[in-house]
Amino acid sequence: MRGQLICFKRSFFGSSKPQTYSITRVLKGSPSQLYKIVSEVNNYKNFVPFVEDSFVSSRDEQQQPTRAGLKIGWKDITEKFECMLTCKENERVHARSVELDLFHELETEWKFRDANGDKCRVDFTLLYKFKNPLYDRLSFMFAPQVTNIMIGAFESRLQQLKRQSHRVQKL
Repeated sequence: MRGQLICFKRSFFGSSKPQTYSITRVLKGSPSQLYKIVSEVNNYKNFVPFVEDSFVSSRDEQQQPTRAGLKIGWKDITEKFECMLTCKENERVHARSVELDLFHELETEWKFRDANGDKCRVDFTLLYKFKNPLYDRLSFMFAPQVTNIMIGAFESRLQQLKRQSHRVQKL
């Protein structure tokens, strides 16, 4: 099932309020599989477009990430930022930017719910406001596509890991 993108706020000339984009998809996989892919931020550099580097800088007692960062690159623009993460195993990953050089505000939230056996309902929300007015205006045009690209990258990663697991089981 292809997701539906819902745009809550969009204006070419910008706004003093953050932009919010949400998408929901039902993917073939379990909530635990998707949770693991999303919560392991250090692997994003291997499969998420525009991510040049990714890392986890702190974890809690259960080894869940609590602080992580990304280095994003597009054309001649490169930016690095860190987020605080709140993870509820197999249910939710919430990230809030702690680097305020690039964003006034940045939050993402992934929610995972079982959807009839071998499927998972994934709700992804992106809320942001850049400090740079040019970035903010450009993002109005590209955020819906970027949101779809991101969730597509995680969907592809899930399929890749399932194929690898299937090959190992055959051995």
